[in-house]
Amino acid sequence: MPEQPRKPRRLVQTLCKAHEVGQLIRVRCFNCNTRHYLPGDLGQLVGNIPFWDVDRHMRCERCKRRDLDVDILLPSASEVMKIRVRRLVEIRMVRKVIWRDG
Repeated sequence: MPEQPRKPRRLVQTLCKAHEVGQLIRVRCFNCNTRHYLPGDLGQLVGNIPFWDVDRHMRCERCKRRDLDVDILLPSASEVMKIRVRRLVEIRMVRKVIWRDG
Protein backbone atom coordinates (compact mmCIF):
# COMPACT_ATOMS: atom_id res chain seq x y z
CA MET A 1 0.00 0.00 0.00
CA PRO A 2 1.46 3.39 -0.90
CA GLU A 3 2.49 5.71 1.85
CA GLN A 4 -0.18 8.25 2.73
CA PRO A 5 0.82 11.90 2.55
CA ARG A 6 0.95 13.66 5.86
CA LYS A 7 -2.01 15.76 6.76
CA PRO A 8 -1.09 19.39 7.19
CA ARG A 9 -1.16 20.23 10.86
CA ARG A 10 -3.20 23.21 11.88
CA LEU A 11 -1.00 25.89 13.35
CA VAL A 12 -2.24 26.64 16.83
CA GLN A 13 -2.56 30.39 17.14
CA THR A 14 -2.60 31.07 20.86
CA LEU A 15 -3.23 34.43 22.46
CA CYS A 16 0.43 34.74 23.51
CA LYS A 17 1.68 34.18 19.95
CA ALA A 18 -0.90 36.60 18.55
CA HIS A 19 0.24 39.26 21.03
CA GLU A 20 3.89 38.79 20.02
CA VAL A 21 3.04 39.27 16.33
CA GLY A 22 0.87 42.34 16.99
CA GLN A 23 -2.48 40.90 15.99
CA LEU A 24 -5.89 41.90 17.35
CA ILE A 25 -8.81 39.74 18.41
CA ARG A 26 -12.18 40.75 16.96
CA VAL A 27 -15.21 39.55 18.93
CA ARG A 28 -18.55 39.96 17.17
CA CYS A 29 -21.87 39.56 18.90
CA PHE A 30 -24.41 38.21 16.44
CA ASN A 31 -27.06 40.45 18.00
CA CYS A 32 -25.56 43.85 18.66
CA ASN A 33 -21.89 44.89 18.34
CA THR A 34 -18.24 44.22 17.47
CA ARG A 35 -15.30 44.83 19.77
CA HIS A 36 -11.52 44.55 19.34
CA TYR A 37 -9.16 43.38 22.08
CA LEU A 38 -5.43 42.96 22.54
CA PRO A 39 -4.57 39.26 22.83
CA GLY A 40 -2.36 39.93 25.85
CA ASP A 41 -5.27 41.44 27.76
CA LEU A 42 -7.53 38.48 26.97
CA GLY A 43 -4.69 36.15 27.91
CA GLN A 44 -4.61 37.62 31.40
CA LEU A 45 -8.29 36.76 31.82
CA VAL A 46 -8.60 33.32 30.21
CA GLY A 47 -5.01 32.08 29.93
CA ASN A 48 -2.93 31.21 26.89
CA ILE A 49 -5.61 29.42 24.86
CA PRO A 50 -6.20 29.24 21.09
CA PHE A 51 -8.06 32.33 19.92
CA TRP A 52 -11.05 30.34 18.61
CA ASP A 53 -11.80 29.18 22.21
CA VAL A 54 -12.17 32.72 23.55
CA ASP A 55 -15.91 32.80 22.86
CA ARG A 56 -16.44 30.00 25.41
CA HIS A 57 -15.19 32.32 28.15
CA MET A 58 -17.04 35.50 27.21
CA ARG A 59 -20.52 36.93 26.83
CA CYS A 60 -21.74 40.17 25.30
CA GLU A 61 -21.83 43.07 27.75
CA ARG A 62 -24.89 44.64 26.11
CA CYS A 63 -27.28 41.74 25.54
CA LYS A 64 -25.62 39.17 27.88
CA ARG A 65 -25.79 36.46 25.21
CA ARG A 66 -23.05 34.00 24.28
CA ASP A 67 -23.63 34.09 20.52
CA LEU A 68 -20.14 35.34 19.64
CA ASP A 69 -17.81 34.98 16.68
CA VAL A 70 -14.09 35.34 17.36
CA ASP A 71 -11.62 36.22 14.62
CA ILE A 72 -7.98 37.22 14.54
CA LEU A 73 -6.62 39.99 12.36
CA LEU A 74 -3.37 41.74 11.60
CA PRO A 75 -4.35 45.31 10.80
CA SER A 76 -2.24 47.67 8.75
CA ALA A 77 -1.07 50.96 10.23
CA SER A 78 -3.95 52.89 8.67
CA GLU A 79 -6.49 50.36 9.97
CA VAL A 80 -5.08 50.56 13.50
CA MET A 81 -5.84 54.28 13.56
CA LYS A 82 -9.54 53.59 12.81
CA ILE A 83 -10.08 50.67 15.21
CA ARG A 84 -11.05 51.28 18.83
CA VAL A 85 -9.30 48.68 20.96
CA ARG A 86 -10.63 47.82 24.41
CA ARG A 87 -7.87 47.76 27.03
CA LEU A 88 -7.87 45.88 30.31
CA VAL A 89 -7.72 48.31 33.23
CA GLU A 90 -8.17 46.03 36.22
CA ILE A 91 -9.62 42.71 37.29
CA ARG A 92 -12.05 42.72 40.20
CA MET A 93 -13.12 39.59 41.98
CA VAL A 94 -16.60 39.83 43.47
CA ARG A 95 -17.50 37.84 46.58
CA LYS A 96 -21.18 37.09 46.87
CA VAL A 97 -22.56 35.75 50.13
CA ILE A 98 -25.47 33.29 49.96
CA TRP A 99 -27.31 32.33 53.13
CA ARG A 100 -29.50 29.37 53.94
CA ASP A 101 -31.94 29.32 56.84
CA GLY A 102 -31.60 26.16 58.70
